[in-house]
Amino acid sequence: MRLLLLFVALLLAACVTTKSSVLAQTIVLTEQDNNKPLSVSVGERFVIRFSENQTTGYVWAIDGQTELLVLQSSDYVSDMSPINEQGAVRVGGGGKRTFTFAAQKSGATILKLRHWRPWEGDASIVDTFSIPVKIEVK
Repeated sequence: MRLLLLFVALLLAACVTTKSSVLAQTIVLTEQDNNKPLSVSVGERFVIRFSENQTTGYVWAIDGQTELLVLQSSDYVSDMSPINEQGAVRVGGGGKRTFTFAAQKSGATILKLRHWRPWEGDASIVDTFSIPVKIEVK
């Protein structure tokens, strides 16, 4: 029984260590990384984080598709508490858009994103982000 408990404890410790190691190695890019080349290995994840204010209607979105990268998630988190100091619901205010991508296949691609109002079309694009991505087999 003690041997089984020791085995389970070691297995859990290995899972926690592996997960935190993967999280610690995640590459995080921001607007300042626009046009800077990125090299990743197949299976590796990276994050792109932008400022965004959804109350203006402008949102960051992927511009085009690439089969080499997979979008794993796109999340928005407000910078402010939804309740102000007087206890009322807060209106407006910005936050952060976070895209998480995983490298699926080896090769080279250009990842493009746009900051726009989707219902207004291309004429509403106010900013773009583009990075050349090289994906290698590790």
